[in-house]
Amino acid sequence: MKTNEEVAELAKRSSLVSSPNVVFLAEGFGNENYLLEENGQKFVLRLKKSTEPQFLDSLEKENSFLRYFENEGIDFCPRALFYDYDKNYLIENFIEGELVSQRDLSNDQIDSFARQLHKLFTLDVSAFVAFCKSNGLRFYDYVDPIESIKLYGFNRFEEAKKGTLPEEITVWIETTLKENLKYLENVNKAERRLGFAWGDIQSKLIIDTDGKINFYDFEHACISNFFGLSYIKIHGNFSPDQLSFLIERCAYYFKCSKESLTLDMKANEKIIRTNDVVWAAMKWVNTENKKFKDLMYKRIDLVKNSS
Repeated sequence: MKTNEEVAELAKRSSLVSSPNVVFLAEGFGNENYLLEENGQKFVLRLKKSTEPQFLDSLEKENSFLRYFENEGIDFCPRALFYDYDKNYLIENFIEGELVSQRDLSNDQIDSFARQLHKLFTLDVSAFVAFCKSNGLRFYDYVDPIESIKLYGFNRFEEAKKGTLPEEITVWIETTLKENLKYLENVNKAERRLGFAWGDIQSKLIIDTDGKINFYDFEHACISNFFGLSYIKIHGNFSPDQLSFLIERCAYYFKCSKESLTLDMKANEKIIRTNDVVWAAMKWVNTENKKFKDLMYKRIDLVKNSS
């Protein structure tokens, strides 16, 4: 972790501050977050800490997407103000408000949440290319779920098979991965609309002083044909009744049936959880650590329950 003095020196590389007061806010798997305050202005500095290759450019990605969202009039996300390519940190405006759990949202707020997910998803994808080019930003293209399942499912499964997995586990993983791939191939044939997905949907949202819901943490934003219901079900904390109401409101805004959204949510939940099983199996055979074996079996049960 950086000292406050080190963070202040980094922040001064921008033109936003000259001698900021620095307070550590929080850290996640990929980043450390600091509050910068100077002359009554507040900013958040997000500093990359993960060294895993797939996460190294996530703040640059967040910068590109947030810049485009602001350009398109989105006012419920942070504004990206400065990205430092050399030091890999991003400065955004600080959103004043209260962190509120999804479970504590009213029906009106859940409706707003669904409407904002729809507003993000339906932004013009084709215009994003031109925007990035004209502003010197890195463009991030459509994330093909078939390529993702090959990377995080089949490729990791091949790695896991180099060890000694029980035969019934090997058969179950292989069968389930093929079922998931078949579903995604059928989705691709349907040529669904592409849109912008938040990615790392947070279980707590910022309610500002005007009562508006604000989204944050966009390092895993992407162009996708799914807007994130399965992620909300897995990582969120809506009650079953709240989730049902959210699906109903999403069906209204996305102009589709609640049944079709529910089927998509369950299918994608199965895909995500199966890939989690494969990761645990790979870690088990590579480390021989029993905790990964136990985690693998626990995650298999979650897949079976999601089906």
